[in-house]
Amino acid sequence: MASHEKISRDMMKVALLLPLAALLVAGAAHSATPNNATLFFCARAALFAEIFTEGRDANKSLQDSVTAAVAVLDSGLKEKVDDATFKLLLPWAALADNLPGYKPYTKGIYVAMSCNAALDDAVHVPFKKPEVASQVRDFLDTCEAKGSREAVGQCIKSGFMSLPLKKLSK
Repeated sequence: MASHEKISRDMMKVALLLPLAALLVAGAAHSATPNNATLFFCARAALFAEIFTEGRDANKSLQDSVTAAVAVLDSGLKEKVDDATFKLLLPWAALADNLPGYKPYTKGIYVAMSCNAALDDAVHVPFKKPEVASQVRDFLDTCEAKGSREAVGQCIKSGFMSLPLKKLSK
């Protein structure tokens, strides 16, 4: 847990810049249907993003928000967050932190969809491009206007692949 204790804004920026291709190396192969390891990892990433967002929305520091998210994962799941997994979860916290104003579950669902797309289809939303960032925000605004958690989730699931996706480089 030592590496989970101290996270700086610079580390979060570096984490955001890590290529999603690193996730591919982490154990999920391209396949037509998601395997259990992919689903489990993306579910953890989504939960991590939700808890992290709750902390940030409560004006907690990056450090405290990350620590709280790790604690929830460690207390609720059999597999503890080791250092290798932690490094793979950080980019999703960084992504969530760059989408201010959205409900925790909206960010969690978006992270889950992004994670699955990266691992299963080797594609990602090139979020760093300003025009793409505005498309993502419009997309999430439209989905969040649906109201309920279930409606927001269905909107994101049904519309995610229509975002401007880019193939991951190998």
